Amino acid sequence: MMNNDNTITASTKLFGYLAENAHSSRFSVTLNKLYKENGIDAMIIPMNIRPDDVAFTISQMRHSKLNGAVIAGEYQEEALSLLDEATSEALEGGYCDCIMIREGKLIGDLIMTSALERYADRDDFVDDVALRSLCHYFYDLTTGE
Repeated sequence: MMNNDNTITASTKLFGYLAENAHSSRFSVTLNKLYKENGIDAMIIPMNIRPDDVAFTISQMRHSKLNGAVIAGEYQEEALSLLDEATSEALEGGYCDCIMIREGKLIGDLIMTSALERYADRDDFVDDVALRSLCHYFYDLTTGE
């Protein structure tokens, strides 16, 4: 169970959010709030990474205390080339937006497009215009272009 004071313990799952301006994004704040509300002992840490430090940062993640990372759009294509393994979806798309670390291996996947696709397929989903503007990859998915 997540501590109410946001303390990181030995059992807390740690994830990075790698972006050039990660600290100015609300992504990690929103995700940490969802973790806490759902009693999940995990925390996502915003990591401002310069373009020239991406390769070093990702390659060294296998030796870190992180359990994985979410990769911002500007680094998703480069991240794919730095992995030990990738899902067929990531390989087909040519990018990855999530890296899991298992037994010292970096395993890349696409989580955003599959989540957006599942959401758009729901019966209560009315309009995909906002979703298309949220993620340019989703536009490709829904239009086939």
